[in-house]
Amino acid sequence: MENYIQKIISVFTASKHSEKVIEEVHQWLVDKEYSDEKEAALHTLWSETEGKADAGTWASLSNVYNKIGAGQQKTVRKFRMQIWQYAAVAVVVLAVAISGTFFYAKNMYSEVAMIEKFTPAGGMITIELPDGSKVQTNSGTLLLYPEAFKGDTRTVYLVGEANFKVKKDPEKPFIVRSGSMAVTALGTEFNVGAYPESNEIVATLLHGKIKVDCDEERRNYILHPGQQIIYQKNSGQVVLANADVEAVTAWQKGLYIFRGDTMKEIIAELERRFNITFQCNISHFSNDKYNFSFRKNSDIGEIMDIMKEVVGGFDYKIEENVCYIKLIK
Repeated sequence: MENYIQKIISVFTASKHSEKVIEEVHQWLVDKEYSDEKEAALHTLWSETEGKADAGTWASLSNVYNKIGAGQQKTVRKFRMQIWQYAAVAVVVLAVAISGTFFYAKNMYSEVAMIEKFTPAGGMITIELPDGSKVQTNSGTLLLYPEAFKGDTRTVYLVGEANFKVKKDPEKPFIVRSGSMAVTALGTEFNVGAYPESNEIVATLLHGKIKVDCDEERRNYILHPGQQIIYQKNSGQVVLANADVEAVTAWQKGLYIFRGDTMKEIIAELERRFNITFQCNISHFSNDKYNFSFRKNSDIGEIMDIMKEVVGGFDYKIEENVCYIKLIK
């Protein structure tokens, strides 16, 4: 049964389907029948993908986002963290499992109502959590949190990027989990960047004090304002550094600031911010790093014109929401 279910899911995620078929598969996933087999099949599907991800893999995952219709808030009753018990199933299974966040949530909650909020590409959302803390989420971000904080901690789960302004409660620490990193604060403001297509998880402290745990608390660090922890997913290496706060918080102001970023990293950010797809062989670009600063409300054409002059070696054209890049020898 598991192999059969895995085949169904593989075919679904790899192909185009009508809205009716998408809805039928969605309903089948959320149905409790064969729930264990579905969980095992999805876990196997992810295990086969993990470690081999390239630009095509992430494009496929983005395709799944669109197929399921991500972007709507969902509340789940009696949340057992088996993925078919709440909507936007593929989004959470695939996007959250990428960073391991799903597995933390699965062990943390058993019978709790959870809220899932997804910020679509080109968007930005401000969320008030049950304790009064404020979260501003960047484009392409998934935030998962309980309807009410119970127990000794206030724990939320993040895939993407968000700024947290935490309401003080010394008796109940606030924890943000993103893959192999957990950021703990009592009352402070900090930024966490944890996009699945990036090899880095970055926690930056703006005000107050936070503790950052990596690799299931085997390593922990205390940050002071202006510092950041950079965790490398592939190697497990951790770097404590002084942060470029202006660049880290630029997205909250609608600015576009890139400091020491490769073309691959810049294109990934532009795709999220402008809800646009780039068609190009990114491997043809070097790993040279660039600095760019673009004003608020800059359009994608203005940005591409400047990048074309600075980087060189390519031309481009934009049709609807697709940017085609042609390399010039």
